[in-house]
Amino acid sequence: MQTTKLEPDPTSSTSDPRPPTPSPVRRMAVNTAIVGGAFIISRVLGLLREAVIAGQFGTSGQYDAYVAAFGVPDTLFLLIIGGAVGSAFIPVFTGLERTGKPAQAWHLASTLINASVVLLSLSGIIMGVAAPALVAWIIAPGLTPERQALVVDLTRILLLSPLFMGLGGWAQGILNARQRFALSALAPVFYNLAIIAGALFLVPFWGIYGLAWGVVVGAMLHFGVQVPGLVRVGMRYSLRLNVRDEGAGEVGKLILPRILGQAAFQANIIAVRAIGSFLSTGRISALNYSYQLMMLPHGVFALSLATVTFPTMAAQYAEGNLDGMRSTLARAVKVLLFLTLPSAVGLFMLREEIVIMLFQLGAFQQRDTQLVASALGYFSLGLVAYAVVEVLTRGFYALHDTATPVAVSVATVVLNIGLSLALVQWLHWGYWGHEGLALSLAITTTVEMVLMWVLLGRKLPGWGLGGEGLLLSIAKSGAAAVGMGLVLAFALPALRSLLPVGEAGKLAAIVLTLVGIGLGALTYLGIARLLRSEEVQAASSMLFRRFRRRTKDGEA
Repeated sequence: MQTTKLEPDPTSSTSDPRPPTPSPVRRMAVNTAIVGGAFIISRVLGLLREAVIAGQFGTSGQYDAYVAAFGVPDTLFLLIIGGAVGSAFIPVFTGLERTGKPAQAWHLASTLINASVVLLSLSGIIMGVAAPALVAWIIAPGLTPERQALVVDLTRILLLSPLFMGLGGWAQGILNARQRFALSALAPVFYNLAIIAGALFLVPFWGIYGLAWGVVVGAMLHFGVQVPGLVRVGMRYSLRLNVRDEGAGEVGKLILPRILGQAAFQANIIAVRAIGSFLSTGRISALNYSYQLMMLPHGVFALSLATVTFPTMAAQYAEGNLDGMRSTLARAVKVLLFLTLPSAVGLFMLREEIVIMLFQLGAFQQRDTQLVASALGYFSLGLVAYAVVEVLTRGFYALHDTATPVAVSVATVVLNIGLSLALVQWLHWGYWGHEGLALSLAITTTVEMVLMWVLLGRKLPGWGLGGEGLLLSIAKSGAAAVGMGLVLAFALPALRSLLPVGEAGKLAAIVLTLVGIGLGALTYLGIARLLRSEEVQAASSMLFRRFRRRTKDGEA
């Protein structure tokens, strides 16, 4: 067996293989600033990516096929990598290092990486062969045979991406476990840049296939940009595949329920797209555009906070510090609610102007705007739930409990499929039916949030609305959000009469969106300050604080 040590830079403060001593509040502020900043860049590029794609394809049948083709590659990545890294690997890897077993930690990492490479390669080949049947019966049964053939071709190209995204996922897990967030947070930036390049430079020659190849190149960059970080933390990689490595059994126990949860999540997405494939052309595209808009604040706030708080909570649980873990989780939830409540109000009130400002250009016309804006209005109702579920799920993972989130997720999927079918019929099948799919996801995700909140209280002593000042914080943030909504409800009609937004109203939409966001933000912050909301300062500290130099213990 050959072991390769990625030697760290001898001048770097990270040459000590042991993780630094935790200082949760300051480290969370610094690390969240890093991750939040990178996520902002990534999400802005994500919007630029969607805008470029919208200009090329609009809500067309070709883009419907492209979105549907992501079903199989996404499933492979989430089942084999997504569940392992987040819920199982980081807690076990962190535990081994903190108990003085760095060699065993690296052995475990090598075994899991090698196993995932084998599984992804074999699964990709099998799924590529089975793609025609999968598309016809599961992925997009409602599309025409010609569109289904296009989905098959795109699926086979996109199946190259999970292998590289998987390697990037392991790199991200290792770096996050070692409290290193910068490169792993920047990896999606390079991913998005490659897709944008594909849309701009390959699509004119290869059509929608150029977009798919841009995804493959982006996946390669997603992994490649993190390799220097692995060198800096002194990663010891070996060509081993030993299920008896210390920690492998624990990872196996943790990952099996998580695989079921990821399968349920992906089944939810695939089911929504499959139902959407029976609707008229462009509905799958419209759902995807609106979902991506909703995911902007989700990514900047929820994913950044969840990414940073999870290793801290995992370390606190490993040390038996449940009080500290509960405080960390409560602090994250309070800040998250403070940030996502006004975001949801803003998305709902300004949904049409936002879509015109970002997307209405080239192939994307007024009809496309109406389709996307109508779905975005319903998605915005579930933004808070999506965000809170992200953090609560990390709380269960830190407690080494993956079974509870899985059970809730499976129940949510069943509920969503039934509700989706009912709402699509109720909202006029075939024309505005895609709104029912968005509304169903918002409702069922809210149910999921409530269930997870209650069940977490049974696992983490003292967790609930009555502890850590949660109820008061929620009341203040909620009151500020309601006030913001009322101000916008009165002000926007007047502003729209002064700045009419129509077919050629992109400039007016930009001005109205910026004015609306500014007015809403000032109103929200003003009310929050009047109510003496502590989250005003906490959110500023955790998400926008800048630091001037790297500290000796490697907090940067």
